[in-house]
Amino acid sequence: MKETLKLLVKLQQIDSEKLDLKYKRQEVLDALVKDKEEYESLQRQVADEQKRQMEIREEGQRLLQEQSSLEAKASELKKRMDIVRNTMESQAVGREIVANENKMQVHFEKVDRQNFDLSKSLQKLAELQSKFFAKRAEISEKLPGIKETLKEMDAEIAKVDERRLAVFKNIPANVQKQYRDLIKTRAPRMVVEVQTSTDGDHTCSGCNIGLPPQVIGDILKGDQLVCCENCGRILYLADKLDQ
Repeated sequence: MKETLKLLVKLQQIDSEKLDLKYKRQEVLDALVKDKEEYESLQRQVADEQKRQMEIREEGQRLLQEQSSLEAKASELKKRMDIVRNTMESQAVGREIVANENKMQVHFEKVDRQNFDLSKSLQKLAELQSKFFAKRAEISEKLPGIKETLKEMDAEIAKVDERRLAVFKNIPANVQKQYRDLIKTRAPRMVVEVQTSTDGDHTCSGCNIGLPPQVIGDILKGDQLVCCENCGRILYLADKLDQ
């Protein structure tokens, strides 16, 4: 049973190594996903700003048409003022001229605002496009290295799997099942060392619960695998395992 315990400890070490490799591989993928999300976000922002800029330009075209109409109205009112024949008619035309001039003032304020918005949009779009192209170039530059890194990691994981299989196949079938069941609930620590205090008390290093003397006695007998009654992990005494 000691040899089985040694194999289980070794198997757990290999599983931890594989888990570490998988975490590192996932970190590489997560970084790539983050870069792609930033790239796609910038792409959307560029598209949104281009759409906004088009709307501002369309507003500019509408304002030009409105200005043309107001100027035509001003010209018409000037002609009417030139041919008025009495004071009442002159006053009426004068009021229309003032009203049209007020509209022109409001109109020019809109034009100023439209020009300002267009200028800001052009500046923002240029900044967004600069970031977008920079991020695209960054991803293009990184991608070959990332693919190579993932390839190397997959090769390492494959080697670890080979080592794991070599150990796993030497473990009795019933213990294999017990280990697999523990992985579902106790990973990454399925096989744990018994901790001994200076006072001679023993605890499970998996759940830190005290172990009765009978459990230690069963481990020392070495004729069966002994599990923690609290967490179910397989227990071993490091000093006895090395003997």
